[in-house]
Amino acid sequence: MSRHTPHTRRGVQALIALVLALSLLGLGGGVVWRDARIGQAPDVSGPVVESWPAQASAAARIQIETAGDTFVMEKRGAAWVMASRGDYPVRAERIAELDAMLQGLTFTEAMTRDADKFDRLGLGDPQAGGSGVRITVLDAEGDLIADLITGRLRSSNGVYVRRPGGVRAYAASGPVIDPALLGDPGRWMGLGFWNHEASAIARAEIQPEFGPSWRVMRAGEAQRYYELREPSGWRLVTAGAANGVATAGAQLRFRDVKPEQELVGAYVARHAAVTFSGLAYEMRFFAEGDERWVRIELAALADDARPRADHFNAQVEGWAFRVSEDAYERLTRGLDQVAEPTN
Repeated sequence: MSRHTPHTRRGVQALIALVLALSLLGLGGGVVWRDARIGQAPDVSGPVVESWPAQASAAARIQIETAGDTFVMEKRGAAWVMASRGDYPVRAERIAELDAMLQGLTFTEAMTRDADKFDRLGLGDPQAGGSGVRITVLDAEGDLIADLITGRLRSSNGVYVRRPGGVRAYAASGPVIDPALLGDPGRWMGLGFWNHEASAIARAEIQPEFGPSWRVMRAGEAQRYYELREPSGWRLVTAGAANGVATAGAQLRFRDVKPEQELVGAYVARHAAVTFSGLAYEMRFFAEGDERWVRIELAALADDARPRADHFNAQVEGWAFRVSEDAYERLTRGLDQVAEPTN
């Protein structure tokens, strides 16, 4: 017969349960530690790109990758160019912003290890169609300096990050750049340079993709509406029907750029305008599938306009620019959309 009383047996069972619980806790801790080491997960309290301050000056190639595009910037002498866009110049202030971000980002919090949740943080692998933006920086020898995926903004100075192939997401703080801006090649190249005063447009001539060409003009800046001068036999449907089209070429933000010799599409439309100061510009549009690309030429019809013509010609000569569908429609709107026959 056992000499253990019910009270003694309960004590032994409790001791066994405690030992098992401590063993499982130790095993669980080992699994968590091992999982944390997979992929060399960085210390959550340190800098995101530890080597950046020491190696930033050696950066020679920057690749930005999203699910929809990949573009490459390379250093040529003291300047940076968009190598994947025919060496179009990259704005120095954009490189400075990236430098500040890579130098200043620090980990603030460890987030999920669940790869299925990465896209919720904007950290999905762009090579697999994910929503993250991958930044890769190499030196002149091709050695890696920085490689990380950035995700959604967490606050005005916070962003989610992870290492490519890493098993954990992190929150980081510092001088962040919105991933939507990081992945926009036009912003790196400053394709919003085309800027004129809409009120200065004196006359415009439009050759739409379909239908007849037409021309409007104003006698002076005090005249509110443009008058239809050509073709005859037509009148504007409203007094201001032509205003939007005539001034559509004053301010544009181009979507992309490439050397003009790489244009393979056919010429389809034209928009030309002259300002009251004597600056003339002509936009010739080319169709490449659903995209519309434009070549631009400027001329000075008066001496006062020459500096401005030279300034813009230096930026557009030799290049073709992609315009948005909406901008193209405004610039080349058909006559029958603003006027009606008089008989």
